Amino acid sequence: MKNVNKSFLLPLLCLISILVMSCQEDEEPHDIFPQTWKLAGWQAYGVEEDSDFQPISDSTYIYLFKSDGTFVKNVGEESTAGTYQTEVLIYEVGGERKHYNLIFPEDKLRHSCHANREYLQIDENGMLVGGSAPCDGPALFFRLQGN
Repeated sequence: MKNVNKSFLLPLLCLISILVMSCQEDEEPHDIFPQTWKLAGWQAYGVEEDSDFQPISDSTYIYLFKSDGTFVKNVGEESTAGTYQTEVLIYEVGGERKHYNLIFPEDKLRHSCHANREYLQIDENGMLVGGSAPCDGPALFFRLQGN
C-alpha cells in the first residue's frame, strides 16, 4: 500500500510543477509593474511621404508606470508626474492591444494632440507607441526596460 501512494505522488507533483510554471510564463511583461519604458526611436507621418523608423540608443526620454496608477515622465533633466488608466481593446485586425491613458495635472512635457493627456498603446512588436502622429507629428516608440 505504501508503494502505491509513493508511485502516485511523484507524477502528481510533476504535473503540479508543470502547471505552475506554465501559468507563470503566460503573464505578459507589460502586465508587471513598475514598468520603465525608454524611447527607442521615432517615425514621421503626415502630409509628406512617411519617413523610415529612426532609432535612438541614448535617450533620456522615459516613462515610469507604477502599480498604484501613477506615472513619472522624464525628458532629459525635466520631469512631470500624473495618473494613468489602462484598458485592453480588441481590434478586428491585430487582436488585443493594451492602451495607456495618461492624465497630466499640468500641461508640462505632454507630447500629443490633446491638452493634459497622452494616449499610448502597445503595438504588435511589444513597443509602447505614442506621440503626435494623429496631428501630423512624429510617432514615438518606447521599449520596455528590465525592472
